[in-house]
Amino acid sequence: MKKLLSYLTITMMAFVIASCSNNDEPLFNAVSETSDFEVITLSDSPATRSTGEYSASQILKFKDQAAFDRTLAKVKEMDDSSKRAFFNEIGFDGAYMLLDKADEELDHAFDLAEATDSITGVKIIRDCVAKYDGILKFSDTDLSDVTPCLPFKDEKAELLGNNEGKIMIGNQLVAPQAAPGPVYNGGFIKYKAEVKVKNGKYTSYFRLGRIGQNMAFELETYRRIVGIKKSDKKCCYDGDLEISGNGKFEKARIHNGKGAWKLYSLASVYSPRVNMKMTNFSSTRNSNNKVSKTITNILVQ
Repeated sequence: MKKLLSYLTITMMAFVIASCSNNDEPLFNAVSETSDFEVITLSDSPATRSTGEYSASQILKFKDQAAFDRTLAKVKEMDDSSKRAFFNEIGFDGAYMLLDKADEELDHAFDLAEATDSITGVKIIRDCVAKYDGILKFSDTDLSDVTPCLPFKDEKAELLGNNEGKIMIGNQLVAPQAAPGPVYNGGFIKYKAEVKVKNGKYTSYFRLGRIGQNMAFELETYRRIVGIKKSDKKCCYDGDLEISGNGKFEKARIHNGKGAWKLYSLASVYSPRVNMKMTNFSSTRNSNNKVSKTITNILVQ
């Protein structure tokens, strides 16, 4: 009987230890997966040596396309904290970490600017922007917008590319490709219809308007101080939209939405005025903070 109890005790202890180990295991163990990729410099690669392009830039080299696809899928599933931990663990300072660092430094500059006078505050922010000038992109059309952006638009390269968005698969050097997206005639024209939700120092906005001849909406999150604005480009949005007028209506479910989007309805069918109902509008800065709002008699422009 004592032997049986001892056996059961040891078995239970082993089960508890195994359970704790599984719970503590990270979503993606970078060390165990390094056979799929390695961190090299471009000057180490056969592709750059053969073309005579020598560069000390870091790059992730994947053994094949399947290894790249596998790694990309796993990194996509991570939250921002897990992504940072993963890249730190493998020792890779690529596009993701560059933008993350600039974003963090600008947030700190905004915090410092809030604690001083406006002239000093502007200088603190502008000095931070100057540090990344020529490395990252900033708005060419709105000089008050200091939101940092990578110099390319390719979701895969933004995650796994180096500072130039380059990735190596096998011995092939892959440059960033422009991701396909909606192409609209004309920019977003804002109506006097806005829903906002504040989360800390950032405020998220839903705005109704039109793009070309179609009804449309725009989603944005930013903070502003001394006339300078910094957006959160990672932010996504949820909500249920309904517009109506002249016996017409349209519903749209927003899930993980970003940017500006056309609706199916032509603006002219609601003219001269449209009604809007937004239910449970929220952003990923705090998905539990939801706002609902109804606005009537919105002038259609």
